[in-house]
Amino acid sequence: MNMQNRWKKLAALSFALGGLQYLLAEKIAALAWSAPLYHYGLNYISDLGIPRCGMLSDGRAVCSPLHTVMNIGFAVEGLLFFTACLLLREVFNGAGKMLFLLTGLLHGLGGIIIALFHSGSGEGGVTLHEAGAVMAIGGGNLCLITVGWLMRHRTEMRDYTLFSLFMGSFGLLCMVIIPLDLLPTGLIERASVYPITFWQIFTGCILLTASPRKISGGTRL
Repeated sequence: MNMQNRWKKLAALSFALGGLQYLLAEKIAALAWSAPLYHYGLNYISDLGIPRCGMLSDGRAVCSPLHTVMNIGFAVEGLLFFTACLLLREVFNGAGKMLFLLTGLLHGLGGIIIALFHSGSGEGGVTLHEAGAVMAIGGGNLCLITVGWLMRHRTEMRDYTLFSLFMGSFGLLCMVIIPLDLLPTGLIERASVYPITFWQIFTGCILLTASPRKISGGTRL
């Protein structure tokens, strides 16, 4: 395996491990809640990263003993996501390559900001945590759509293209309707985040199982 293919395999691992460790951190942090219990359908994901126990300004009770685990998960996922994008810039290439890198960077920085600045601060206006969440969710879903756009002319990638476009569009739509309170908070937020997570795990697995011949040219997965 030449050096170029080794970098691509490293990118694949970054995508897959970033998504898997994020889901694992979320599960571990959620299981640690006891009073109150954490509910995937009702609680915000970022409730898991709040470092204090008590009642928030909106009336939600939170207490996440393993908040550090979740915050590490946020930061690691963001870092590995952008690392993968950077290493795959010659695979997902074309006229939109810079947009691919920019949206990947937005997602990565958003994850790190979420990890450092927690929700429930009670500050007025848009908080750093909320800005980070918009960057992470919006940037991530736009990255998926960009990949689908970059792959659109490759007939051998038709299914992957449609998958990327659908997941990104669905996640972005769910993000837009979060403030409307049409569905339980935890459910609709996860519907905007999980498309990114599942896509990066799937993409990482595809790249890991692809033969070096298929990815050596930098034009195919």
